[in-house]
Amino acid sequence: MPTLADRTLKLVKEGRDDIMKDIIKQTKVSGNSEITCEALFSRNITKETLCYWVYDLCRLVNEEAIPLMEDAAASLNQLDELRAQNRDDQKTIITLQSEVIGKRDEEIRVMKESLKSTVKSEMKSYASAVTKSCNAITKSCSDILAPKRICSAIQTGAESAEKRKNVIILGVMEKTDEDVPTLVDEDLPTFWRKWVKYP
Repeated sequence: MPTLADRTLKLVKEGRDDIMKDIIKQTKVSGNSEITCEALFSRNITKETLCYWVYDLCRLVNEEAIPLMEDAAASLNQLDELRAQNRDDQKTIITLQSEVIGKRDEEIRVMKESLKSTVKSEMKSYASAVTKSCNAITKSCSDILAPKRICSAIQTGAESAEKRKNVIILGVMEKTDEDVPTLVDEDLPTFWRKWVKYP
């Protein structure tokens, strides 16, 4: 839908074209570019015709063209103001974006420092715990693998193995200077025959 400015411009062009057609027809020239003062002062153009043309042109300029040009000038001024405001807004946006980027970078830097500090602290704690565990394990291992303990364990094991070989026979008197191999060879078979019955 055409705007008021479009309609007014159309009216101005139509009014101009009507006047120019009449001038071209009366002066007998072929186009707008050939209209000169000499052509307008020709004998067949009367003062009355010239007055009508001047009147029509003045009315066209005053009533149609000038208001249209004033509206266009006002629109151009508004457009200039909007452009200036747009530039100011863009500068503000760029400034705000720079501030946001700066704050984000600062937050990232603080987060990195915090993360480094936390990781360093946790690594120290972990290293300390591992060191303590290793020291405790090393101490336990060194205590367990000490030569005295190994000898003691071997001796205890040997005594247990020796004790497993011992047999206690109830009812047989123990003597201080007894010869154990002879007793075992003589008394044990008798004991087994007497007490253990084979099926």
